[in-house]
Amino acid sequence: MTRATDLLGILVVGVGGQGAITLARLLGEAAFAEGLPVRIGQVHGMSRRGGSVESTVVIGPGRGPFLPLRGADLVVALEPLELQRARPRLHAGTRVVASTGRVVPTTLALRGEEYPDTDRWLEALRPEIAELVLLDGLELAATAGTRKAVGAVMLGALACRSWLPFGPERVFEVLQKHSSAAHREANRRAFAAGRRGAA
Repeated sequence: MTRATDLLGILVVGVGGQGAITLARLLGEAAFAEGLPVRIGQVHGMSRRGGSVESTVVIGPGRGPFLPLRGADLVVALEPLELQRARPRLHAGTRVVASTGRVVPTTLALRGEEYPDTDRWLEALRPEIAELVLLDGLELAATAGTRKAVGAVMLGALACRSWLPFGPERVFEVLQKHSSAAHREANRRAFAAGRRGAA
């Protein structure tokens, strides 16, 4: 966003249980704390069974919380195959932060299919978008103390870029506010690990 009238469409995708919906809510609260108009949309899908989950955050004037085709300006992908599913939302100016850590979707497991090769596809994506930042969010979360902190890792990775209309301090403040006492330190380490991994 370069002007107060600009819209910024953020798409968060992942597998059920990774925290995609929570991550979107945190970004929405950070925008609201900055006094920016913001709407959040959620498509739960098969979130309770390890299926695809997506949430949208639209910052700027307007009413609708959902993004059209080619409407995602920023994408946070907690899982690489979910980014591939989101490809129709991307455009030449899209910036992406994606975890390369794989979570086999329930639908693939039930059908006995192998996880597809996403590495080549991720590299082929680079010329089609403005910027792509890759890091293993699951591994970084594990080093922070729990693989469940992948959302905090990806928040840190996104916050260290200059893509949001607010700084990393605001994102971290909101993350800590909504972290339970038992998870606050792990989320702090995970956020820092994401910033280092994407810097």
